[in-house]
Amino acid sequence: MEPIVIINNTEPVKKSRLVEIYKNNVFKDIDLRTYKNAEANPDREVRANNAIASDVSEDMDGSVVARFVELRDAELRKRLQHSLAPTDTEYATDEITLEDNKYRYQFVVTESFKDNTLRSLAEHIHWYLVYGALYDWYGEMGMMQQAGFYQSKMDTFENSIDSLLRGPSIAKRPLQPFGPAQKLI
Repeated sequence: MEPIVIINNTEPVKKSRLVEIYKNNVFKDIDLRTYKNAEANPDREVRANNAIASDVSEDMDGSVVARFVELRDAELRKRLQHSLAPTDTEYATDEITLEDNKYRYQFVVTESFKDNTLRSLAEHIHWYLVYGALYDWYGEMGMMQQAGFYQSKMDTFENSIDSLLRGPSIAKRPLQPFGPAQKLI
């Protein structure tokens, strides 16, 4: 007699959720951190500190920071393809449109996704973009120790975002990993 195999072919019920990240808030946090880093090192000359601190209101710094944030946005979208809603976009450019003041992430998640985690998800995406851009900023300047600090934070938030979207594992663990308990005599 052959064993009976039960296959569940039903798709889990899905729902759509939107997360919006304001670019100006991301740029502001990047400027604050680069400024504080420059300020914390008074031994550097003023010109060096000015180069280290970003200022997105300046065209050159603003352009560099915006590019770094766009790169991090693209990297995050690549990683989260499993949860992003399909779009009907057939065309893309490398134009940075600052008129569009938000990053929009339309997610398709399972019905079991807890909506009270949306705020956490938004915060984690925000900080992923900030720390990713800071990693790129300091890496470009050859400040590898500072870049490494932000890389570890960026990686932590990237994994956290992915974990929030995937939800808890459904795997069951045995109560006793080495089999049933035996009575000792």
